[in-house]
Amino acid sequence: MNDNDKFTTSRTDGLTIQANGLGFEIYDEQQLIALYRAREEIPRSESPKPCFAPLYTPSGQLITEYRPADHAWHTGLYFGWVHANQTNLWGGPWYLPEKGSYEHVDHSHGVQHHDHFSEPIVHANTLGLTEQLTWLDADNQPLAAETRTFTWQRTANRPGYGWHIDTVIKPLVPKLTLGASRAARYSGLELRMGPPFADAHHTCSEGRQGHEQIMGQRARWVRATGATGGCVVMMDHPQNPRHPITWFARKNLLGAGLLMEGDLQFKQEECLSLRYGFWVFEEELASEQIDILYEKFVH
Repeated sequence: MNDNDKFTTSRTDGLTIQANGLGFEIYDEQQLIALYRAREEIPRSESPKPCFAPLYTPSGQLITEYRPADHAWHTGLYFGWVHANQTNLWGGPWYLPEKGSYEHVDHSHGVQHHDHFSEPIVHANTLGLTEQLTWLDADNQPLAAETRTFTWQRTANRPGYGWHIDTVIKPLVPKLTLGASRAARYSGLELRMGPPFADAHHTCSEGRQGHEQIMGQRARWVRATGATGGCVVMMDHPQNPRHPITWFARKNLLGAGLLMEGDLQFKQEECLSLRYGFWVFEEELASEQIDILYEKFVH
């Protein structure tokens, strides 16, 4: 670890954040609940990007799957951008409409490069941390500067954790175009789930159930429940573009489909600001209770 990227171990309300050689880890007392991989060396064809893997429920149930054999570029909880101008910041092959198939495209993969962390922010019962990143294209030229801010806290009345995930993306080129996969339309904030969440049951704020019914549909939030208990909830904030967002959902995937309806373009003097809520619970939370949490999240 670069000495300039170290930060002070900080604690509040039983939660601890501490730096390590990859990035940092979060503990609830002695239980690891999240590891953030900011500096891991992985093949360029996977479009290296910071990610949370593993993630756990309060009792230690694993939520995420990291670099699975079928899609090694799926890395737990992460931001992946399939098309950033002519750069692949998601990883793996591109879908080429003219050929009707996914194919590896030489010299297309970029990097979401970690630059540095801030000192942790402790406020009452909340921990926070900010990360600076630079998006690099296939020639390692800068595409965009990104500032991510994470906050964590224990939930009241039931075992669980509430996260806020904020990011601001500023182009470093005259125009930045962000696009989803030209076939399945995935891109943006994504969660790859593993056992016991690999066959999760999805429910959304609009009452739809099952990932097939939620895929490509608008909702304020989506819940994914594991086979042996526990659930995660991802929330879209009203200030985000295209709110309420369309969702990318498969039995082992949950993503905020910001780009499912089309590309977004930004000039160099503009920026893209996004805010998401992410909740982890030991037991499934009723939709009415999630609605209450959602109202607190947006106000």
